[in-house]
Amino acid sequence: LFACPAASRAGYIEDRDGVTVIHIRSDVLPDPSDPSTFAQAEVAAVREFARQFPRIFAEKYRARYEADPATYGRHRWDRVAVELERFSGIEVAGAEVDLLAIAGGVAPDVLYINFRKSDNYIRNNFLYPLDRPDDGYVSAMSREEIDFRVNPKLWPVIRRRGPSGEKHVWAIPWGGALGKVLLFRKDLFDQHGLAYPTPQWTWDDMLSAARKLTDPQRGVYGLQLARGKHESWYWVTYLWSAGGEVMEYDEANDAWRCVFGSPAAAEALDFYTRLGAEKWVDAQGAVRRGYSTKDAGDSWVKWDRGEIGMALSYIDERVFSTINPELTGMVPVPLGPGGQRGGELNSRMMGLFSGIKDPAVRDAAWEYMRFYECEEAVRIKTRIMVEGGFGPFVNPKYLRKFGYPEIERLSPPGWSETFDIAIATGRPEPYGRNSNVAYDLMTVPIEQAEQLAIRDQLPEDRAARLAVLQGLLKQAEDRANEVMIGIVPPRERQMRRAAAVAVLVALVITFTLVFRRVFRAFTPETP
Repeated sequence: LFACPAASRAGYIEDRDGVTVIHIRSDVLPDPSDPSTFAQAEVAAVREFARQFPRIFAEKYRARYEADPATYGRHRWDRVAVELERFSGIEVAGAEVDLLAIAGGVAPDVLYINFRKSDNYIRNNFLYPLDRPDDGYVSAMSREEIDFRVNPKLWPVIRRRGPSGEKHVWAIPWGGALGKVLLFRKDLFDQHGLAYPTPQWTWDDMLSAARKLTDPQRGVYGLQLARGKHESWYWVTYLWSAGGEVMEYDEANDAWRCVFGSPAAAEALDFYTRLGAEKWVDAQGAVRRGYSTKDAGDSWVKWDRGEIGMALSYIDERVFSTINPELTGMVPVPLGPGGQRGGELNSRMMGLFSGIKDPAVRDAAWEYMRFYECEEAVRIKTRIMVEGGFGPFVNPKYLRKFGYPEIERLSPPGWSETFDIAIATGRPEPYGRNSNVAYDLMTVPIEQAEQLAIRDQLPEDRAARLAVLQGLLKQAEDRANEVMIGIVPPRERQMRRAAAVAVLVALVITFTLVFRRVFRAFTPETP
């Protein structure tokens, strides 16, 4: 079932011992050597797919293949098997492994796709449309199967216009939807006599708790944040909860635009800057800044040691978490200033590489993608999780669906409701034009605001402070629109044109003077 990767080629077909073996290379394949219950549940479902593949093939493909050997080749289509190979590629800092493999002609047949890079893959024709009627992929799935697999809020991400202007389904999610929630350490809250966060918590409640929990002398901080080029990943939760947005899409013109330079974004940046850089004095008289640790290298280690009070994290639709509910609580992200909340909505996705040459490999790769998260596969995964003692961490709706209602009583109270709120109020991670670099560009104004706060250069007056912060965001927004989408502000365009004209005039004058001197030098003097 799990074969060693053939480094020089992707999926292929071979006839071996009287059996036609279809090899699939996948970027999404569980590791059978991983002893964790979750990994073994995933492995069990993949093994079941391999066991059932001959039957699936006989029902859906055998007759067509045998009737058209010119297209599908002359193989033993009455005896088939599938072998799955893990994709492994060379890792280069700053480069997508998939992109390197595509450039090198060794791309996997099944690609792992996330929201941010999906646009680049679609526009560059790296993904094969999954809803073509003649293939019988998504178009042949029942409504029940699709509804089980795809959260309705994910459709704008997976079904959209491609390079030709036509809408297609380009990827299919697996593992369910991911929502953003607030985790908190019960032991730290108990030590300080603080009431636990609730779904009604606001930004003010979070800030108040962070202040009380933070004790740098003991290495304890109220909140987890992190510096680095993707720091804005932490900030966007506050942006959405303030009523702002990262990008907007104009359906009529098929046009994207960055819009994170709004007044709502300034409010979010103001609050975020207070969390990370607000000036205060501790009990020993030392001046401190903010209530968070921003060392990304050890923040989760500190969390595990009980040295961070709160952290934003994902909640998975299938398996909520394996954190200890005796120590850790979970609530929706706090309400913003307008009484709304907006955490991140995400999902892991798979796509078919458009460069698959053999249609039999493509069909088999699709069947793997379809089975990986079908109802039967999730039933198997749920059973393994329950048998492994992790049933309480499975979403109760799957415990009920697959016959484990007694386990549901052991599920951490409120976690199911927290997930429902997270998904209902979630906003898709940026997935528009060139959004793979959105976090990098949005981090710039966050760093600038923090430096101004540390140097005490932000105005005390709230209106003036928000104006400064919005100015930083607007500059970054203009830069993002130019870099990501190619939109240049009119004033900037005029300045560039003026500069270009000035340079051109200077060149003309310079060449004129040079040629005059050349002509004078080579013109013979008249006697």
